[in-house]
This record gives sequence, structure tokens and C-alpha cells, in this order.
Amino acid sequence: MTLSLSKPSVRPEPRFQIRRRTWPLDHVHGLMPLGDAAERGRTLGPGGARIAWLDTETTGLAGGTGTYVFLIGVATVDDGEFVLTQYFMSHLAHEADMLETISEDLRRYDALVTFNGTRFDLPLLQTRFLLSRLRPAFDLDAHLDVMTLARRLWYRRLGGYSMGLLEQLVLGVERFIDVPGWQIPSLYVQYLHTGDLDALEPVFAHNASDLLSLLALHGLAGDMLSRPDRIRVVVDWSGLARLLEVRQQIDAAVRCYQTALGDEHETAARARTVTALGRIYRRRGLVRDLLDLWEGELTMPVLPRWLVLERLAMIWEWQFRNPTRALAVTDDALANLNGGDPRPRERLLHRRERLLRRLGALAEIASL
Repeated sequence: MTLSLSKPSVRPEPRFQIRRRTWPLDHVHGLMPLGDAAERGRTLGPGGARIAWLDTETTGLAGGTGTYVFLIGVATVDDGEFVLTQYFMSHLAHEADMLETISEDLRRYDALVTFNGTRFDLPLLQTRFLLSRLRPAFDLDAHLDVMTLARRLWYRRLGGYSMGLLEQLVLGVERFIDVPGWQIPSLYVQYLHTGDLDALEPVFAHNASDLLSLLALHGLAGDMLSRPDRIRVVVDWSGLARLLEVRQQIDAAVRCYQTALGDEHETAARARTVTALGRIYRRRGLVRDLLDLWEGELTMPVLPRWLVLERLAMIWEWQFRNPTRALAVTDDALANLNGGDPRPRERLLHRRERLLRRLGALAEIASL
């Protein structure tokens, strides 16, 4: 899918520039129209009547007090359009003026949505506000970082969750002409030396593309969490289940955990998934489902047999109150240990001793 940008209009300010671009809400970027993406993204939050999507371009990728934010893109849905406002610092001496103006504008919004804003954009903006002796104009609590969702939904399946990777493999967006992020700081330095604004046009386009894709990902994640039975893209089912569980959508989380177990063959990941699903069964008092879950793992050549038997021993001891069966399963687990880490053996021996004491006490009571 190609990226279509409307022609920007430029309104020079006395000491910096403000550019605005608009797209109709039926413009499709990624998998759905912009209007649908904005609506479905609202199911995730953040709360508030007016939400803004924010992205920055800076003079350094690592942050720090020597890093300037020279371009701030703020997008919102307004009057039936997706409106992008780009604040451009045409000279370093104009930073305070630009920040003061954007501070006033940001106060019109109830919340922000970013991609990696928690670790990069917002802390860096806070630093720039403080160095300019201005009060930050945003509340970090009223903020959703879509990268945190992307990490859960796609990292294990795609091997990463960068914006570029998600555009290609999830959204199906292709940027035919784009400037790589690492090159942007040098382009701004070149502009400061030459005053040639044309060299920065790809940076403005890059920022606009990032914000369109941010909205698209926000909407897609909202759609996936509100309708997990209609997933149409690659996804880490266990990660999706965890997000659903946090949102108290327990039935949907159970179905996703079960789906994840259908094709999960990595030991640590499968252990996490089985444990998470078992936790739900235990909390709901579904002890038979809990037992069947772990007994089913004995037939799967993924988890160590001793580990599965240890969990089964716990179920027989605590859920079914059957210390005799728990002891037998514990002995089976000990027999299946094959060296290595001594902690499992110590743990199983401790369980065995406790079960023997308990059985001895029960026998003593029975003899009275």
C-alpha cells in the first residue's frame, strides 16, 4: 500500500514555523480508514474527549540535555478530518518561543498517544521545557504508549516492534521515498548551516508518515483487543491473551492462551503460557480443567517432564487435597530429573518431606 500525503500549507510564524496537513477520515492508511482507526483506538484509551497523537524529530537519537526537539508533530481528529500540525524550530534560539506556543496548544487536549513516548519523546520534551524555564504542558498519566502494546502483540512473532517493521509486516504500508531516522539529525544540522529548507522536506514527510502509522497501529490494537475472535494479522497469541487478561476480558484471554498453546514450541514461552492459563483456571475454581491442562503437557515434548510432574503434584496436594497421589507424582518428578540446576531437586525433596510428614500425621490421627 502506498502512502498518500496531501500538499502542505505553510504559515510562517515570527520566530518559527507551523505547518498543517489534513486527510479525510475515509483515507485508508494500513488496514482501515483513519476515522475507523481513531474510533477503535478509543477502546484502548487514553480517556478524554480530545486525544492527540504526538511524534518528535530531534538532533540526537539518544536524548539528553544536549538534544533539541526541532520538529513536533501533533495530530488530532477535528471537523471530520485528521489534522496534523507540525511545529518546526527554524533556529535554536527560537526554542522557547516554539515550546511556549505548543504548550498552549497541547493544553487543549485531554491525553496523548505516542510510539515510544514513555522512554523518549515525553521525557525529552520535559527536559526541553525545564531548560527553557517553562512548565510541561502534558500529563504523563494521561498518555498511551502504543509501543508497549506492540511489544506484547508482535515482538516474538516478528523479532522486533519498530515502526518500520510494523508498517511492513503488519500494516502493509510501504514508504517508497523516506529518510531513515538515523539520518534526520544530520539533515537538520545541514539546514542550520545552509538555511536550505528543501533538504528537510523528507523529514516533514517522515514525521507525517510516523503519525499516520501511529494512528493506524492504535486503531488496529484497539480492534484486536475488542474483537480478538476476528484477528486478521500475525500476532503473538500469548501476548494478546495477557493484554486481554489485564483488561479483565478473561474468557477471551482463555481462548487466546489456548490458541497460543496450539503452536508454541519454545520451552520458556510455553511454560509462561501454560502457567498463565492454569492461573486463570485455578482462580475460577476449574480444578478439572487445571489438571487436564498439565496432564496434557505430559504428552507434549516441550516442557521438561519433571517440571510438569511438579505442577501436577502441586495440583494433587492443594486443589484435590490428595497427599498420597501428590507424593507419588513428586517421586516420579524426582526420578525424571537429569542433573543440572540443583534447585529443582531441593524443591522436590522439600515437598516430599512435607508430604511424608502430612501423611504420617494423618495416619496417627486415623489410629486414635
